Amino acid sequence: MDIQHRRLAANDAVHHYAVAGAGPPLILLHGFPQTWRAWSRVAELLAGEFRIVMPDLRGLGGSPGPASGYDKHSLAGDVRAIARAEFGATPAIVCGHDVGGYVGFAYALSHRDATAALLLVEAAPPGTSQLDHQMTNPRSWQIAFHANADVAHLLIGGRERAYIDFVIRSRIFDAGAIGAAEVDRYAEAYSAPGALRAALEMYRSLALDRQLNLAALAEDGRLTMPVTAVGGAPAATETGLREMVAEIATDGRAELVRDTGYWIAEEQPAALAQIIRNAARARV
Repeated sequence: MDIQHRRLAANDAVHHYAVAGAGPPLILLHGFPQTWRAWSRVAELLAGEFRIVMPDLRGLGGSPGPASGYDKHSLAGDVRAIARAEFGATPAIVCGHDVGGYVGFAYALSHRDATAALLLVEAAPPGTSQLDHQMTNPRSWQIAFHANADVAHLLIGGRERAYIDFVIRSRIFDAGAIGAAEVDRYAEAYSAPGALRAALEMYRSLALDRQLNLAALAEDGRLTMPVTAVGGAPAATETGLREMVAEIATDGRAELVRDTGYWIAEEQPAALAQIIRNAARARV
């Protein structure tokens, strides 16, 4: 697979993204504590079918991000600038994991005509009952911890590799799916000037994200393009996924992936690639 790396100046920041393949537009958005590389295996499987764009979220592409603009609607604006540069006005399938799913949801809310379909992978967006519950659930401790960005930065800074390795290992099913070399690359990215702060600001903004999302849903209604919620069993259930997606979409679907932890794109790339193909067919 031939991967091209590009940079785009937009919205007071410089954004890095990777491009591969040919065909209908597909945007893949990573979460924490990863970069565009999380999608490498899925992209390898889909490069013959889609033109794939894999952005690094603001502040994580080697160029320090600005002090503000980490709410998900601002990040969605970054992604929209990249999409316009690569696809013009052609609608894209948008697939996001973790925080990338939050950005993907904001993208679909703000740019409905530019979103052919949306996939949320292990991502209950701000404003849904499921994330409201997770915010107060001790098992989801990392959300509140990261949202207290100053304390989190104090405790993680200088220990990025150890922390990233812990986060990944604590939520993985196939321990060999993400190796030491991949953790090294993520740690290098998050150790760059301003990168860890940028990532934590994405969590600090969750309360604002909730307000913005609920306001958009109240004004324009639920999303009408196909929206698929993807989760790894047994942590996720089909019932839970369906209930979550019904809050935000009129055409909601649920997909469970077996034998995986949180990192579905690396642990079960073939299964996730097929789910993306199914979403592409659903919107035709």
